[in-house]
Amino acid sequence: MSKPALGKRKRIHNPTYRDSVPFEDSDYGEIQAREGRMRRVGDSIRPAPLPKVSLDADIIWNTLSSISSWTPPDDVEYALDSTTHLHDELLDAHVMEEVESLPKPEKKKRSKVSKRPHVVWKELHRQTYLDEMLRWSGRGDASFQMSCQDCVSHSAGVPNAPEYRCHECFIPDLVCASCCVKRHRMQPFHRVEKWTGSSFKGVSLKSLGLKLQLNHTGMICPDPVPCHANMLVLHTNGIHEVAIQYCGCSRAITQHLQLLRRRLYPSSQINVKNCATFELLRLLHHFSLATKASTYDFYRALEKSTTGIGIDVPKSRYRALLRTVLQWRHLKLLKRGGRGNDPSGVEGTKSGELAIKCPSCPWPGINLPDSWQDAPDNMKFLYMVFICMDANFRLKNQLVSNYSQDPGLGIGWAYMVPRKPYEAYVLSRANDDDISTCVGFQALAKANTKFSVGLRYTGTNAAVCGRSEMIFPSGVGNLQKGERYANMDYIFGSVLQYIFALMVLISYDIACQWFANLFLRMERDWPDEIKIGRPLKLIPAIPKLHYAMHDTTSHELYSLNYIPGAGMSDCECPERVWAPHNALGNSTKTQGPGSRHDVLDDHFDFWNWLKYVGMGKTLLRRYKAAVGERNLQAEGHRGLTNVLQPAVVKSWENMCLDWEQDVAFPKKKKNPYYIEDGLISEAKVKKQLAEEEEKRLKAGGISLNNTSAASFVTLGLDIEETQRRLQRLAKDATSHMSFTKDGNLVEQRNVLRTRLRTYEQLVPIYMPGLLQYLEDMAKESAKASVSCSPESTAKPSHHPEHADVWLPSRISAAARGTVCREGLSTVEERLRHGQCSDALDGLRQVLRLKSRMIQFKNKNIRGQREGTRSRAVIDRVHDRARAAAAKYRAARAALYDLRGPGDWERTFRVLEDRDIRGYQDPDRLRPKQGRQGVLEDDHVVSAVDPGVEEELTLFNETRTKRDGTGETRRTLSWIWSSDRQPEDDDEKDEILRAEWAKSRARVERSKEEVLLLKEEMRRVLEYLGWKASWWRDRTALRQGLTQELEEGVRAFALAQADVQDALATEFRRMWDVALQPPSNESGVAGLDDGDSSSDDSGSEREDGAPEDRGNDDADDDPILP
Repeated sequence: MSKPALGKRKRIHNPTYRDSVPFEDSDYGEIQAREGRMRRVGDSIRPAPLPKVSLDADIIWNTLSSISSWTPPDDVEYALDSTTHLHDELLDAHVMEEVESLPKPEKKKRSKVSKRPHVVWKELHRQTYLDEMLRWSGRGDASFQMSCQDCVSHSAGVPNAPEYRCHECFIPDLVCASCCVKRHRMQPFHRVEKWTGSSFKGVSLKSLGLKLQLNHTGMICPDPVPCHANMLVLHTNGIHEVAIQYCGCSRAITQHLQLLRRRLYPSSQINVKNCATFELLRLLHHFSLATKASTYDFYRALEKSTTGIGIDVPKSRYRALLRTVLQWRHLKLLKRGGRGNDPSGVEGTKSGELAIKCPSCPWPGINLPDSWQDAPDNMKFLYMVFICMDANFRLKNQLVSNYSQDPGLGIGWAYMVPRKPYEAYVLSRANDDDISTCVGFQALAKANTKFSVGLRYTGTNAAVCGRSEMIFPSGVGNLQKGERYANMDYIFGSVLQYIFALMVLISYDIACQWFANLFLRMERDWPDEIKIGRPLKLIPAIPKLHYAMHDTTSHELYSLNYIPGAGMSDCECPERVWAPHNALGNSTKTQGPGSRHDVLDDHFDFWNWLKYVGMGKTLLRRYKAAVGERNLQAEGHRGLTNVLQPAVVKSWENMCLDWEQDVAFPKKKKNPYYIEDGLISEAKVKKQLAEEEEKRLKAGGISLNNTSAASFVTLGLDIEETQRRLQRLAKDATSHMSFTKDGNLVEQRNVLRTRLRTYEQLVPIYMPGLLQYLEDMAKESAKASVSCSPESTAKPSHHPEHADVWLPSRISAAARGTVCREGLSTVEERLRHGQCSDALDGLRQVLRLKSRMIQFKNKNIRGQREGTRSRAVIDRVHDRARAAAAKYRAARAALYDLRGPGDWERTFRVLEDRDIRGYQDPDRLRPKQGRQGVLEDDHVVSAVDPGVEEELTLFNETRTKRDGTGETRRTLSWIWSSDRQPEDDDEKDEILRAEWAKSRARVERSKEEVLLLKEEMRRVLEYLGWKASWWRDRTALRQGLTQELEEGVRAFALAQADVQDALATEFRRMWDVALQPPSNESGVAGLDDGDSSSDDSGSEREDGAPEDRGNDDADDDPILP
């Protein structure tokens, strides 16, 4: 009998927080990842206000309080329920029972125009809009205008006939030719058209007699010099023929300077034939940064804006525009880097100086206290730098041009490493063998075999801050032939030259191999320019997404979950950097080497700037999620620890501390997270299959594809697992949950679609007869459907979680031999066996945890000891149990289809809901009967059908003497007698020890995350204050300037200082109220009629990629000041 849902409770608004990134895992070495971390907090009655508790006081060293008088608010009650009531109710619920903890919030009723704006527009306004556009083809309001109104207003005698109209002016009236020229002396790039009596025809202002005089504000020069007869000016609305007159009188300056002072950028300095307006260059620059579109595509759009019929197309100025915009990018980089304010000028620029540095990283002398080096050992992680390295094989470069013809304008000044020393070192290590001993990532598998014919560079590699995702100065290099140790070593060493911290966590997807001999290579091979001359502690780590792909045991020392000081970092930052920049590959692939360097530097600078100005919201979102996560993890770990014997807990605590403090590499102390397992797990089967495939190929076997049969089946099983998870997520999304920690539903569906496309490309290779098999099935289904009613046909779902994943187990036994390649069924059979073992093991582990939680609750009566006030703890337990049960059932069903009935069914039985119970739980408990005489007359006790099995009920209630002990009829569920028997002694229970150690690690990492974010917030404010002072110091460094230039130099520096102050003020304002709920506490409000959201309009970006928005003011450069 299902348990009734909990009563309605007032909810508070605590939004979901996430970090997301696109993910395509077509192969492991080139992952375009979109991962997210979400946290749903609250959804409970808000407790009475409690005093804010500073968690720093107990664990942070004494001098930390003197660093800064500001710290973000903290609250140990944040994200917890006000009482233990909800947690206890969920704890008592069945594992397989879906309990709706909260009612679905009521939404404001939306009008039709809000829900279906396209439908309303189509039905009511479409014809009107079309008519208005057609009206513009005529003279419109000026149809009855008989004379030029400007002539009339100026009393010019006999007014001329109105024949000309401007497309750009706000008032679309008609004027004569002379008045049109007068109107546009200050607007020379408007588009004008002439009324011929029946229609309009485009004309140029040059043909009407407009001439632009330079170097004179009065537009008159006594000695004008005409420009080139075919002068073209590129503007935002098209390409214009313009008559320009240079100044030739006594106050004349060089012609290209005259153009620049009218915001016209000449493409050359001698005999200028074409220019681009500053407005066009700024638009093109921003358009390129935001969309990653090429200059070629932009120029084509500019041509179409000029003429769309292919007649009278201006002579191509694409090459000139390409040259101009490259110079514009470079000048903007120099300007923002302060080189125009420095006495040494452009030539004094140092390596990496133009890069935007991470304000949250520790910079001694800038945002660190004087005593930061004296911090105790358990607090040194606050000043640790996180470096994440990875390579990208999308940003290739073909053998086009050379460095002599295209040397680049500033290689090595920003993010790209100085070329010559870098390439010299890589060339000196060309014969090194990078040996793989762990996992077949592309990094080593293709280090020597990566296709490089016709390519100058096969990709790029980069070092990124693991906390802010900002690219380090001189942290990007080119790959000459795959991802080799030499390339990664030099980038790592180059970045270390800018870092002065004592501890560095270095994350790399193959850190387990790369780090093994790193110190030997540093001492023996590294050149002097990247060698480290100071003591430095390096901590290797593997990013969380890549960690699961390593198949070697004892990798826990590389896991970010168990590294002290790592916080909640996932170190997948390079994947997030590569995702938006992969689109540059098409345009930079065919560029010259120097131009490509400059373009990549510019785009990386834009990425860093977005992270820089978004630091306030980013740290705020992470801090709110981290405080809630810390409280939830601490609450759950306390509940688990309380059910264990103190001596056992102390023993395990010492084991964890010994392992963490072991400085040996690899560690020698006993690993508290490792479980000795003798079962045939899925991971072991995968390893065996990989070894067998390697032996087969060495013996001369033929490989049908780079993806082996085992990898093909493994991909199919992974897709099935993802589908089950998404089906659960979609069910939650329809009620009150729309996000999870792994990403929102739309994003995860896009990820799954990508994996399905990869799988479908492999299906014809390993299941060549599938197409014919499906056609035969469709014919049989069509015949059978003739007798079925239309209502019996279910509407097919278009969501990827419901897509068919065809594996041998889904093919009938009779047709399996003709559909599948030989041996494919055996591969799936072995993997399904491992799946069953893993699922049962996971289910047992979860049930033991829940049993102990129930024992603790029953032992500690309410009021005697504080209970757990977090429903998330028991929600996670139930979700894990349901996921394990679903995985087992699917794996067993497939195994039965492959093997048929047999002795194996004694080990892997059919899993019923009643079987999912704890080790000491009874098979059936008789239903409780209410006391006689307490029911109302209209209350009927529902009878239990003896033929229907009740859902799972754990033995979680106190039994009276009348009930008896229940030992006589107690039976053990078969899941506890299959393969493994539970241990009676907690101290010898490896599963329980590992689970407790992981729970402890989660608590420690969540506490560290809160402390790291507090310190990063403080450092950001300090850095912004220092940067503002840095700019103010550059207001008067240059001497001997003209008055105009001196004023511009000073104004720009002060404007940049004001930007830093404004960011600091805004960040401080946001962080001061970090944990306060928003004003709207009624839950999720509905959309107003004027809301732009709608159900029928769709989404511009189905992949859910976040939009980057810069400032939108009228500054010289609204995105990058």
